[in-house]
Amino acid sequence: MAETSYVIIFIFGVFSIVLGVLAVLLPGQLTVWEEKLFRKLRIISGGSTAGRVKAGMFFQERLLGLVLLVFGVTAIYYLPVELTLGKGEDGSIIFLRNKYVKDTDIEEETVVSSDLICSEGLHIISARYGVGNRWRDVLKQIKEEIRNNAISIKVSNDIAGDPASGKVKALRVEYALDGERKTAKVTEGQWLHVPSDVELHPEVAAVNTREQLMGLVKQCPAEMGFFGMDLSTGQTVEFQANQPACLASIVKIFVLAEVMRQVDERTLELSESVTIERGNKKEICTISDALDKMIGVSDNKATDALAGHVGYDNVNALPSQLGISGLSEKILPEPGIFGKVLDKRVFGKTRLWPVDKPLVQHGSARGIVQYFKLLYTGSLISESVSKAILDVFDRNPKNVIGDTMPTGYKSVGKGGSCVWMRPDRDQYNMIGWGLLIRNEQTALALCVWFEWFPEQTSEELKRKWSSAISGSIVNILLAQGESTTESKGDMQASNPAETE
Repeated sequence: MAETSYVIIFIFGVFSIVLGVLAVLLPGQLTVWEEKLFRKLRIISGGSTAGRVKAGMFFQERLLGLVLLVFGVTAIYYLPVELTLGKGEDGSIIFLRNKYVKDTDIEEETVVSSDLICSEGLHIISARYGVGNRWRDVLKQIKEEIRNNAISIKVSNDIAGDPASGKVKALRVEYALDGERKTAKVTEGQWLHVPSDVELHPEVAAVNTREQLMGLVKQCPAEMGFFGMDLSTGQTVEFQANQPACLASIVKIFVLAEVMRQVDERTLELSESVTIERGNKKEICTISDALDKMIGVSDNKATDALAGHVGYDNVNALPSQLGISGLSEKILPEPGIFGKVLDKRVFGKTRLWPVDKPLVQHGSARGIVQYFKLLYTGSLISESVSKAILDVFDRNPKNVIGDTMPTGYKSVGKGGSCVWMRPDRDQYNMIGWGLLIRNEQTALALCVWFEWFPEQTSEELKRKWSSAISGSIVNILLAQGESTTESKGDMQASNPAETE
């Protein structure tokens, strides 16, 4: 918005200068031009007035011209930006650049002797903000943000202006914390935390008992819900399992199911072409490739193309046809609707939406686990469809719980996340996933979701919370499964007749 105002002021300044020069040098001719313009606009009529202009009137026009000239020069001179003509890497030829901030190249290294770095506390070595070959030295501004040997700042143009208009920029900071040199790079719109908020929360890690898990739930700064089930034993672990939450990209599992249903009915071929709209460009690929884009990298445009190809109504009818409860009637809306739904969350009176009125693209953790239970048992539409869906999932594994993943298990499924912001409102954000974790003997299904993390929470810390809760669910369910197996073994050993 500020740059638009600068452009308008600059244009008015140039116009004033041009008009002022003409008025000073060609006052009589300017009068003739004015008369012609007024006649075309039908502002005047009748005989010529230019011939009646006396030489004495030229003084007034020259004086007005001088005023316009001074105004134009002053307006442009005192703008906090300057017009730089040249060709940038994006092909543009005009740049508005802050006059008072030096642009630097990210490849330029700031050499700092380790002898000059304090062995204790936080020391900022270098700080740059920009993108491509347009970077600004913001060392002074970042140093001013240090509080108690820590920094927490939102990365934006407010730091020191905009070095590359229209592009997503990043803040790169090299620092030393207690003598150890590190580098942080944060994208525009995110928060820089030094030390990182992940380092500040070492207690966020997977636990092994229900009591410890509930203690972790109480520590979490976000709203959450989860449901986990051992599909082999029926054992469960849950918290707010019926609470509807935004599912974001998790709902793409229903697009996958509908595609495979139509393939199974031979109304669709995986080798068919589908067109993915990417702005002004079109990408043509097979339906099979589009499925991998949707499940593998969560490509929203590929999802739109597939849903449009098989029919949004068909996708939205699947949950009720499968007998899955706890999901909204419209699990996947057409493009443009999801933003309006998130506005209801941002402007809503409560953080958690009423259980009996799930919004579009919302659902419960229990409902998502029902999907994976049907899938594992071969009951998701049919055994052949279930197998085809599992093949796509297996091509695109999701090990989102890291070191907690038990050895020999495969994790597949779909994650989702979104961030929605409106002026003067709390930021709405969501992260979560639905997973099927299995080996040859055991299968676990789980869904976790988090909403309303504080805005300054990094994506890394959000994922750490998600992984910790998911890993805890896995630990608890596997421990219960082992206990059940041991109990059955003890019972069998105590009854020789049955053992025989």
